[in-house]
Amino acid sequence: MVEKSIYPDYGSTILLVEDEDAHAALIRRLFEKDSSKWDLYHVNTLNDALKWIEDRRYDFPFLVIADYLLPDGNGLDLTKGLENPSQMAFPLIILTGFGSEKLAVQAFKSGAMDYVVKDADGLKMLPNIAHHVLRKWDNINKCKLAEDELDTYIRSLEEEDYKLDDLVDKISEDLEASFASVRTYTDILLDKYIDVFDEKDLADLVEMKHSVERTNNLVKSLLERLLPLSFDISLVKLYSTKVQKTKETTSKEQYIS
Repeated sequence: MVEKSIYPDYGSTILLVEDEDAHAALIRRLFEKDSSKWDLYHVNTLNDALKWIEDRRYDFPFLVIADYLLPDGNGLDLTKGLENPSQMAFPLIILTGFGSEKLAVQAFKSGAMDYVVKDADGLKMLPNIAHHVLRKWDNINKCKLAEDELDTYIRSLEEEDYKLDDLVDKISEDLEASFASVRTYTDILLDKYIDVFDEKDLADLVEMKHSVERTNNLVKSLLERLLPLSFDISLVKLYSTKVQKTKETTSKEQYIS
């Protein structure tokens, strides 16, 4: 059974997965007393929660608060094996009736963003914790957007890098073909008309041949100097990977703190 909040106004949407109705009613009252408008849904089982999430997979974002022990599983099953909140499609808070450091570590290593013990102090702080988690979730989404933009930019630079390489190769091939034609034509003239040309004509042809060779060598040297100026995409990818690893390490430390 899915029970909807009394609030009709748009607000932050919460799915509460709690099999004990008394605890669910208490949590509802705590959110109703909060200054924000919360649109709270309540289900009793893991399967109902998974169905609710599936039905609203295009309605993100919403916050899920799930009891650890449920009749058909546990709240961490909602993570489906993910190990980091940034991989999740929604933020998750785990509730438990007992405090356990081992369970807390397991929660943070399973994609949950926070862990709350269902005692008087813990439940009283739940609305504040929900606000805090949603703020962190907003930052996660901003980081994801920045990463997507960086990936798009890197792909664009990579394409431009390939285009520059192709352009340099094309210029090199065209110039080499032109120089080869001039050299061939010069050799033909020297071979066929050597008895016809006077010394000055022969000297001019030889100088032309040498000039073509020098120009060819200069162009090759110029292209070799241009190539290192081409954008080195491998360095950007390496830097991007290093930044991502640093960010994940920092994120994990923030979730545990």
